[in-house]
Amino acid sequence: MKKKYKIWLILIVVLLVLVIIIGIISLFLKPKENQEVNSTNVLTSIEKYKYTLDDRDTKYMKDTFIELENILNSEEINYNDYAQVLSKLFVIDFYTLNNKINKYDIGGLEYILTDKVDMFKNKAMDTIYKDIIDNTYKDRIQELPEITEVKVIDFNVSKININDAQEDCYEITLEYKYKKDLGYDSKGIVYIIKNGDKLEIAKYEALNNIEEQIN
Repeated sequence: MKKKYKIWLILIVVLLVLVIIIGIISLFLKPKENQEVNSTNVLTSIEKYKYTLDDRDTKYMKDTFIELENILNSEEINYNDYAQVLSKLFVIDFYTLNNKINKYDIGGLEYILTDKVDMFKNKAMDTIYKDIIDNTYKDRIQELPEITEVKVIDFNVSKININDAQEDCYEITLEYKYKKDLGYDSKGIVYIIKNGDKLEIAKYEALNNIEEQIN
């Protein structure tokens, strides 16, 4: 009888322990119902070119986007200016990581040549974006870069090989600064081609840290 009692006692204790463990696990895995979900909304767009500006973009990004709007709303578009401002927007959006939700939230994709977007995105996730901690619930504690200045230091009309054909391109060398230097790229070359009325980035080379992003 005593032996039976001990067995039942052990079973009860084991069950209680299991209930406690399951309760603890459930508590930690329970959806964060009361926490605000991180989301992004479009503030404005240049519909003809499918360029958008989001509410989470930095003031510097917003100011540079206005520059692009002014250029594209002109009676006659200055494509040299268009190319330079587009290259700046790409760098700002791509290297400003502190406003990105996770490693899949790649900046600058709307400026990339359509045929290159998937390759660019995959490479970015394997390099620059790979260590970004998820911020779905705005609870990330991680220091990430923010671009505060981009300068054009060289501008040339050149040639680039696209799908085994030579295309005219703008070759723009840029230097960029961050709110805080965390060891990210600070210089690169953007190669831009004309596709109809729209300019698109066909190639990007980081010059001093991370390998080439688009080839």
